[in-house]
Amino acid sequence: MATPDQLAAETLAITAVADPSVIAAKATLKANWLAAARATGGVSSEALTNIDQAVDEDVFSLALAIAAGDASAPKVISILAAPHNWYGMNVPGSRTTFDNPDTIYRRIPIDPASSYVLTGKVHEQKPVDFNFSVYSGANATLSNLPGDQLATNADGSYVINASTTSTGNGNAIPLVSGAASIFIRDTITEWGVQQFNSLAIQRVPSVSAQPLSAQAIAQTLAATLRTPAAAVSFASFNALGYAQPVNTLPAPSLGGTGGRLANQAATYSTFQLADDEALVVNVNLGGAKYFITPAYGRWQITTDYINHTQTLNNAQAVANPDGTYTFVVSPTDPGVNNWVDTVGLHQGFLNLRWQGLPATPTPQGPSATAQLVKISDLRTVLPATTKYVTAAERQAQLAARAASYASRYAP
Repeated sequence: MATPDQLAAETLAITAVADPSVIAAKATLKANWLAAARATGGVSSEALTNIDQAVDEDVFSLALAIAAGDASAPKVISILAAPHNWYGMNVPGSRTTFDNPDTIYRRIPIDPASSYVLTGKVHEQKPVDFNFSVYSGANATLSNLPGDQLATNADGSYVINASTTSTGNGNAIPLVSGAASIFIRDTITEWGVQQFNSLAIQRVPSVSAQPLSAQAIAQTLAATLRTPAAAVSFASFNALGYAQPVNTLPAPSLGGTGGRLANQAATYSTFQLADDEALVVNVNLGGAKYFITPAYGRWQITTDYINHTQTLNNAQAVANPDGTYTFVVSPTDPGVNNWVDTVGLHQGFLNLRWQGLPATPTPQGPSATAQLVKISDLRTVLPATTKYVTAAERQAQLAARAASYASRYAP
């Protein structure tokens, strides 16, 4: 992850977002988010205390994307990450639009009229799921190469050709008309054990390009933030989350639009919880290799998932004897192992996700239900086999979680 291009992009982005023009343009983005939120589920005083951080992270994510260069000489830059400190830099968070702490997101700008070669390595402890998706300018999926179809050499290395002449067979990504970027997701379940794939890209033939300056990034960024398009993603997912009653879950649907992973099933919904309330979420994996239950704030990002169980995947949680999972989503510790901690938030979003689905759907595909209960009544609705934890066991769980995450940004 700590490539020279990544470190250089972070350095440039840190300077760019401090530019007065960018700071002024943030007000437009914030106003557009507030208008979209007030048109649906409203905005609590609690949510107002979190909006500036969310805007800052969204803007830093855009700055990193611009720092990735253009299609003539693209760079592989990781985005949608929590704040981190490495190599002498305090790097702001770049989380936006339902980030996932189990996933490293890398977006590469491309020109469909050009040809590219992607090289990398799948390490021995590989991600549970990874995908190379070709996006249009509107973030619609035009094609997808899943990791289980990627051919690698004995040492895990691979080469992928991306061009208009690529057929889509083998390690080839067809660049059809309208292609604007390649979006790569590497998803792990065991932090500190599984490794994200190595990745690099080269345009063929290569061309020399003038390095971007922080000032140039700031100019592009400020102009982008002033456009209504900068808030489209928030508005569309906000509407999707509030398309059903609060504290309920719709049936999972396959992705492919709005930046969603094409071969992923997901639900979008909202929660509204008092301190003494919880949502009991029962999940059937439907044969999926990967599942996560994350809680997000009103502005569609996580907060402190490193020191809190704000997200839990199928390896971090304890399954029921029949292979299903039961989670408790609440702002107050319910004393169960599978606690999805909202980190004190009472209003926000849920975005359950299933990845690595079987080619032939199981008779009962991925599904989830939610039930609103008082925390004092949890034992009457939770499975008899539910694992409860003491205060000491909770601290041990959180300490292990933080330690497993720490290696991600260790120099």
